Amino acid sequence: MNWKYFYSSVKGTSHIASNTAKQDNCKSLLLTLNDKNYLVCAVADGAGSAKYSDLSSNFICKLFIAKTKQWLEKESLESLTREVITEWFTYFQKVLNRAVSLYKLESIRDFATTLLFAVLSENFNVFVQIGDGIIAAGTENDLDCVFLPQNGEFINTTHFATESIAQKIFMFKTVENSIERLAMHTDGIEQIAFDFKAQKPFMAFFKPFYLAVEKLEDCGHDETLSKQLGMFLDSGRVNKKTDDDKTLFIASTLSASVIAKNVECKDEQQ
Repeated sequence: MNWKYFYSSVKGTSHIASNTAKQDNCKSLLLTLNDKNYLVCAVADGAGSAKYSDLSSNFICKLFIAKTKQWLEKESLESLTREVITEWFTYFQKVLNRAVSLYKLESIRDFATTLLFAVLSENFNVFVQIGDGIIAAGTENDLDCVFLPQNGEFINTTHFATESIAQKIFMFKTVENSIERLAMHTDGIEQIAFDFKAQKPFMAFFKPFYLAVEKLEDCGHDETLSKQLGMFLDSGRVNKKTDDDKTLFIASTLSASVIAKNVECKDEQQ
């Protein structure tokens, strides 16, 4: 699986106005172990009301990617079960509770953050989510949500990895087939990237990003597209729609030339 990908995470205008830190974070890793390729991605959105959520969203992304690398160096992706992920959430909370005690903070709620997490390989994939935001996966012809955003107890609330029930309520899914396209984003761009009526990704929004990444010849992270994405997410037309932090991750295994040939073949058949 030759993944090509780019991503960006930008500070929302409301955070700029209030002089608060960007609370979104995104980390990724392309791994080759025992002749197998893996794409690992973590996206987190710290709660706006939590004092140190910028730190915890960064920490949970780094932690889950590091834990995955350690796991895959010794075990198979197929053995990465819900029980294993539960232990990672428990460790995450343990570290934060230690910080609360050490620095005499009010509560672990000061570190509230969501998490979107994906590990992709050639024919087996693992997805994890707690909170809002979208993980979407699919093929050249379609893109669908792996999970729908989690709603909290009240309107416009969600769940966080710091909650005492996090280990019970996080969503977990494995997919045993090849995934050609992946998109992950925080709720900051749901208004422009998600079709609420159809409960699906808004394909008109994502199409230009896939056209760009699938033209690339080299695999891995493309810094040029990442910078361009950052400028788009921080543009006036996007900021008119949302003042929140905005994070978007785009990945594909497809090639523009292969897609063009497929289209020609379909036209000939018709």
